[in-house]
Amino acid sequence: MPADPTPTTLTAEPGSSSKAHFPLDAKFPVYAIAWTDDSTVLLAGGGGSSRTGVKNRISMYSVDPKKRQLSLVTEHELSKEEDAPMTMAFDRTAKALVAGINSSADQLKKGVNENLRVFSYDEKSITYEKRKQTFTSVDPDHYQANPALPFARLHRLTSIRNSQKVTAFSRSTPPLLAAGSTDSQLSLVTYPGLEDVLPTLQYEKEEIYDADFDDSGDMLVGTSSNKLCVWSTKVADKEATPEPLQVIERPVLKKELACTFRAAKFGRAQTAFNLYTVVNASPATRVRKPPAGSQKAFVSLWDARAWKLLKTRTVSQKPVTAFDVSEDGTLLAYGSSDLSVGILDAVTLRPILTVLHAHDFPVTSLKFNPSASILISGSADNSVRVIEVPSPGQRGGNSTTYTVLFTLLILILAILIQMTFGEDLLRVARSVL
Repeated sequence: MPADPTPTTLTAEPGSSSKAHFPLDAKFPVYAIAWTDDSTVLLAGGGGSSRTGVKNRISMYSVDPKKRQLSLVTEHELSKEEDAPMTMAFDRTAKALVAGINSSADQLKKGVNENLRVFSYDEKSITYEKRKQTFTSVDPDHYQANPALPFARLHRLTSIRNSQKVTAFSRSTPPLLAAGSTDSQLSLVTYPGLEDVLPTLQYEKEEIYDADFDDSGDMLVGTSSNKLCVWSTKVADKEATPEPLQVIERPVLKKELACTFRAAKFGRAQTAFNLYTVVNASPATRVRKPPAGSQKAFVSLWDARAWKLLKTRTVSQKPVTAFDVSEDGTLLAYGSSDLSVGILDAVTLRPILTVLHAHDFPVTSLKFNPSASILISGSADNSVRVIEVPSPGQRGGNSTTYTVLFTLLILILAILIQMTFGEDLLRVARSVL
């Protein structure tokens, strides 16, 4: 079946949603999102190696929220014999794009899966550069769906069991590159050389769900369902088996609930010393209809210097499937399997915006643009949603702003009292305050 051509413009239907956000039909399952600049976004996905007629691709679009549309700039079509790109990361300085793509079935039978694919890009093109296999185990006979896609078997939108699950660039110079797999392996390599920095990190038969670097690039956190491991990227002996700097075990709420990690990301800029974790809770034993309140997801804020838990907020009554931190460190975004997308204040964890039915299927990926003015989410239902993020003035301020304003108010009040009523009344006022 020949693939359908990619539309040059995606435009929201009139009256399709509120003024602050709108859905668009991307015409292909979207698994990964990245921004090259404030108004240019990359969407990656496709139909995999199935004969659905949906080609695998990485598409670059210009974003115009006022016109409520995306315009195609360029597209790189990928092999229809291989898996769709399931994860993607980029380095803006090097203009480098790295995607996780499984090799063809024939290559997998030979024990080869060159999962790490490197591309370069400019304003008009995306160019393939090279590839590398970063994990050692290849099993073509077992498949596992993306956790955000419980319906994947019906549509054959599956990924190879031992596939690249997460890709992350550090913000250091030169950058480092991390790749985590469904087969318990986390790799750390240099860029552009793709040389091993550490021996492959093993997670004891646990799928790697997320990986992220701190702002300096000195620490890497890798997330599996049962634990978070924080690793130093500065090593003297590249052959020695490294020990983690910190291990955070999954929380235990109640015996009847099983908690698992879904994501962990460091803060940025003003929140650089924070670590944000996402935990999904569900009944410890399988039940056909889970009782009310037995499923939920919560986001926690940690001090990444003292490794101390500071605060936690429940964000959804269903598991979270995607998570992001804005580049300025002020905002968090999550997608839930209840089909919603939410934005939180990164300091207080206070909800700022929630889109209740963002997609027809759970969110597979979401990403803020560099200025955190736009958030785009994607799903395997062939849709993306463009969300205009409320400006700082529209958010009602964060805890720091409230503290400053309250302090100024108290000082002004104290001065007025002193000028009007004298020291005796001021002492009484101070005792009350």
